[in-house]
Amino acid sequence: MKVGLLTTGFPRFEGDCSGSFLLTLARGLVDHGHTVRVLAPEPRHRRAAPRWPGIEVRWVPYARPRALQQTFYGSGAPDNLRLRPARWAGAASFAGALCRASERQLADCDALISSWCIPSGWVASRTAAGRAHLCVCHATDIRWLSKMPGGGAVARRIATGATAMWFLSDSLRDRFFETACLHPSTVTTHVGPMPIEPPRTLPESRTTLRRRLGIDGFTLLFLGRLVPVKGLDQLLRAVATLPDPISVRIAGDGPERGKLRALAQDLGVDATFEGWVAGERKEALLRACDAIVVPSGPQDGLPTVLFEAKARGLPIIATEAGAIPDHMRDHADALLVPPSDHAALSEAIHRLRTR
Repeated sequence: MKVGLLTTGFPRFEGDCSGSFLLTLARGLVDHGHTVRVLAPEPRHRRAAPRWPGIEVRWVPYARPRALQQTFYGSGAPDNLRLRPARWAGAASFAGALCRASERQLADCDALISSWCIPSGWVASRTAAGRAHLCVCHATDIRWLSKMPGGGAVARRIATGATAMWFLSDSLRDRFFETACLHPSTVTTHVGPMPIEPPRTLPESRTTLRRRLGIDGFTLLFLGRLVPVKGLDQLLRAVATLPDPISVRIAGDGPERGKLRALAQDLGVDATFEGWVAGERKEALLRACDAIVVPSGPQDGLPTVLFEAKARGLPIIATEAGAIPDHMRDHADALLVPPSDHAALSEAIHRLRTR
C-alpha cells in the first residue's frame, strides 16, 4: 500500500528533531511492507528533500521569496505564530498550497495520514475522496479549534472526512467532539501516545556506559527540542537551588540553545549540551542516566520521551502539562509537579535522589 502523509513538520535531514516521531511512524509503515510519500512545508533555507528507504519527502512551498517561509520549523508553529502573529499569513497560504499538492501529488496513494488537524487534517479530509484517512490530533489542535472562530465547523469537517482519528488521551478526544458538537461514535477513534523506537540492545553494562560517557554521580537527562514550551529553563533553575550538586545531560537542539547554555553558566549548573542524539548515543544516555526530567510548560502535549523512558525502566519526573497526567499519574516510577514551578520541580528531584 502507498500511504500519503500530510504534516506541518518532518525531519529535514537525518537527526533533525522536527517531527521526528513522524519519521518513526513512517519507518514503522515501511517495516510492514508499505511505502510512504510525505508532504511537508518547504524549509526557509534551500535543502534537498531527505530520502529514507521506502519514504519519499516532497517539500510544499508556501511563500515567495523563500525567506518569508517562517511559519514552521525552528521553535515550531505554535511558538512561531505566538511570537510573530504576521506569520499567520504563512499558515493560511500553506493550507491552500497543501490542498493543491495533496490533490496532485497524493492522487495515487491508497490511504492518507494527517498529523495536526490544522491544516493537515482539514486538507486530508477534503482530498481523501473515499480513501481511508487517519487524522492524528494533538493537544494544540484542541486548543486552537476550541478558541478560533468557526472552530466547531472545522472540527466537524475533519471528523466527517476521516475514517479514524488518533488522540493522545481520552480527555483530548472528549474535548474535540464537544467542540465539534458530534458524538464520538461519528468516527473510529484510537487513544494513545505517538510511536517510539523500541529499546536497543547494547553490549556494554551500565557501569561501562557511564564511564564511557563521563557520567559520575547523580545525573538527570533532558531529551527534547530546545524551545520555550519544553521548560528546560525551569529545570536549570530547579537544579541550581538543590543543596547537593547534580549533573544534567541535555540531549536536544533548537533555537534556545545559546540562551539556555548561558543560563546554565550563570546559575552554575553542571550541564552538558549533547546536541540532538539518536540511535546508539540516545540509547546509551537513556540507560546511563539516573532519571529523565520532562519539565514541559502548560502548552505542551505528550512528549514521546516519557514512553521511551518508561520502556527502559528509567525514573521519570514530569509536569502536569497537556496529556501527561492522563498517562503518568498512576506510573509507579513517575513524579508529577505543576508546570512552570521550579521550586516544586527541585523538591521532586531531591525526593528522587534521596529515595
